[in-house]
Amino acid sequence: MRKLLVAVLLAVAMVAPAFAAKGDMYIDGKLGIGVSNSAKWTGGEHMSSDTYYGFKAKTPFSLGAEFFYGLMDNLSVGFGANYILDSEINYEELKVKAGTTNIYVAVKPEVKIESNIFSSIYAVGQLGLAMVRMDVSEEDWVNSIDNGIYLGAGLGVTIKDVVFVEFIFSSSNGSGKYEGQTIDVQYTATTFNIGYKFAL
Repeated sequence: MRKLLVAVLLAVAMVAPAFAAKGDMYIDGKLGIGVSNSAKWTGGEHMSSDTYYGFKAKTPFSLGAEFFYGLMDNLSVGFGANYILDSEINYEELKVKAGTTNIYVAVKPEVKIESNIFSSIYAVGQLGLAMVRMDVSEEDWVNSIDNGIYLGAGLGVTIKDVVFVEFIFSSSNGSGKYEGQTIDVQYTATTFNIGYKFAL
């Protein structure tokens, strides 16, 4: 599955320039702040597969960029990446820091609106590769996490065709080893983004 996702992302990146003469292209640059982020893990010798240990993360910041091609007036497709900075998670006596980097393909349907301020309302869906980071103070705990699937979805509004604000809910998944057992790791985030749309 991970190889397939990487292949899809590379294919989109390679064919995107060919669309230049066929539709509008633009880049979204964004800065975000996590309003409700958490990390959880399941599995292992002392963790059953139907329960999880989950803990809220201190408010992290994030950076992101997306390339979009306007497939039609109300639908854009593209790809992007975001980086959620590491933030602390206090788990009993352990000091944990967690964050994630994600690359993904995206689809963005939108509805144009007539307003002196707002230009459109849009939804966004994202699917890609998650690279979760987790640093734990205990030496034999999981510190190396394999890549997994990234999923994201959200809603936003565009202001004057150039500035946008949005809320994105995302789930970044991975797995690691602890005492010979597989640990499934998930980093979830609800992020408030503000950004600027650069026309190409």
